[in-house]
Amino acid sequence: MAGLTLGVLAVLAVQHFVPQQDHATQGIAQGEVARTETASSHSLSSANTTDVGRFEQIFDDPSPAEQSKALYNAFSQNSEKELKQWWIQSQKIERASHRNIAQHVILQSLTAIDPQEALRSLDDASMLQRDAFSRTIFAEWAELHLDDAIKAAAKLAGAQRSVALEAILESRDDLAEDKHRAIAVRLEREETYHKFFSDAKALQSTADPRESWDILLTDNVDDLLQMETLAIVADTWQGKIGFEILSKIYRSEFKDPWIKRQLTATIVQGDPAIALEYAQGVPEEHEQSYLSHVIVEEWARTDPLAALAATSAFEPSSLVADLQEEIADVWARTNPYELIENIELISQSSRLSPLERAFSYIAREDPLGAIESLNALETPVGNTSPILLKIVDEWSTLQPEAATDWVLKNVDPENKQLRQSLLKEVLTSLTRQDPRKAFEIALAQPTIAFSFGLEAQVIFQLSLDGNIDLAISLLPRVRHRSQAHAYGHIARAMVKKGRTFEALELGSGLEGWEQQSYYEDVVQAWAGADPTGLYASLKDLPTSAAQTRAVSALYFNNDINPVFTNDQLEQAKSLLNPEDAAQIRTGSIKVKRSVPK
Repeated sequence: MAGLTLGVLAVLAVQHFVPQQDHATQGIAQGEVARTETASSHSLSSANTTDVGRFEQIFDDPSPAEQSKALYNAFSQNSEKELKQWWIQSQKIERASHRNIAQHVILQSLTAIDPQEALRSLDDASMLQRDAFSRTIFAEWAELHLDDAIKAAAKLAGAQRSVALEAILESRDDLAEDKHRAIAVRLEREETYHKFFSDAKALQSTADPRESWDILLTDNVDDLLQMETLAIVADTWQGKIGFEILSKIYRSEFKDPWIKRQLTATIVQGDPAIALEYAQGVPEEHEQSYLSHVIVEEWARTDPLAALAATSAFEPSSLVADLQEEIADVWARTNPYELIENIELISQSSRLSPLERAFSYIAREDPLGAIESLNALETPVGNTSPILLKIVDEWSTLQPEAATDWVLKNVDPENKQLRQSLLKEVLTSLTRQDPRKAFEIALAQPTIAFSFGLEAQVIFQLSLDGNIDLAISLLPRVRHRSQAHAYGHIARAMVKKGRTFEALELGSGLEGWEQQSYYEDVVQAWAGADPTGLYASLKDLPTSAAQTRAVSALYFNNDINPVFTNDQLEQAKSLLNPEDAAQIRTGSIKVKRSVPK
């Protein structure tokens, strides 16, 4: 049974996964074209110079099967030293398909003489080829010296060991199933073993794709590892039931939603127009929405205009705006200039998001060009300020000084809200490059109603980046209106770094509600980062108000992440005066549940 199963897997895997020019090589590697001792008319024996031009004579024959046969015949006469020289020369073969055939044959021939040397040759192979070459080596090695092949595979790490195991199992399909399992256990790759046999069983049942599908979904193998096999079965099933396969995929249960998304996308790529027609007729609302969104997203990658035209008459019409916005977002990523030129095709209510994305992509290479294009935009899109924010944000990430200078020189100071928003974006990036310059620019800007000074944003970024001491040194220059905000940023950063008592000391110079607010920031952060540390330090807090806020924070955080028993919390509350303790009991004292930025 094991031999039959593996044989089916080998044939089907070749049919679906090996490029046509490699079929002959694969077959020959498994003995379909026998090696002979007869010298080839294109012999590469020791009498010939190892020159890449000698390969060209063999590859004059257009048949890959004949090319492989000639190579096997020729290399059968070569020594290990000569094969190693041919391996070096083969790397100079210009055509990739010819190079691939030659290198597989060289490695198989070298494995027959010295498999360890063949394995070392993989150091010269590209990452893309290494797995295929490893399969060739271990398949040959397992036929010649199974135990040595297993020992060598055991020394490999990660995915390379799994590749070697699959080659061994496929090559030695003459062994009983319990022997296969024993090899997998020895290599600590039982999951690979289960995947291999599940794939084989599923592919053996492709006459009934539903059965194959059920095998793959109930085999206790991670579906991510079986994506290729799932795709083969889905494709075969589609040949029998058409685009109804989309519903079969949608209704299947996968732990990772990405699998469902990828399988659906693979199917619809063949004919997205017919797929969308099918989705339009799906009666279940959520299924219809899911399928239609995936279909138009895939279609938009290749022909967004056709996708837009098809969705304009989509029913139900309630989905049209969302589908067109999906198309426009993909279009913005793949061809932002074309999207901008055709933005009038998108309904006005759906234009802003794709335009933000399109201009962001353009700004990465040409921010000034992006701004000029935005100013020249003739199609109505409403307020373009969000688009300008995206452009400037991208620009400031790459060139913070240039972006900051542009904002300062070109954005009207009378447009206070836009100027403030743009400066907040650019100063965040400039702080990482030149924090003192960013701080000086921030201080020079007026504050606007119901907002903090921009210097608080600089302090926030410094604190976030761990540059706490510089942030502290700048605190005395922070405008009074923004001080509480700036102190709070530093407090939370210091607690995160374990500098809790320094944070408490920093607040000693504050007074009144500012100090109270500051200590609340400290204990709130402390309760989240190190509740047991705060609990042990309750007696050492500088004020009774700070103690009260700390106990309240411990109660609140314990509801979310239980650390203390009720007795421990009651003990903490006993440190407070009766009035404050009563307030906590009745919930009168609250802690901050969100931290403003």
